[in-house]
Amino acid sequence: MPGAAAVSGADPRRHVAARPAWRCRVCAAPWPCQPAKLALRDEYPDDLVGLSVYLCVLLHEAASDWARVRTSPPDPAELFRRFVGWTRSPPR
Repeated sequence: MPGAAAVSGADPRRHVAARPAWRCRVCAAPWPCQPAKLALRDEYPDDLVGLSVYLCVLLHEAASDWARVRTSPPDPAELFRRFVGWTRSPPR
């Protein structure tokens, strides 16, 4: 899977998710942060469907983590915008 390193944390300089909070290990922004989005677009340059499927899997993992560590449920629309919705816009 091309984007697998996005969550593995293999490279300490990469903007990867720190679970279960799903914040970037480098900049502490909600993941995927802007640098992570750019890196993911680079990893999936001609496969928007593959990128979206990968991010949907991560969205479900984030929702599961959220339910495990927080008392209030996440906003599904916000999680979608955060993890998948940005893929619909052109890269910056």
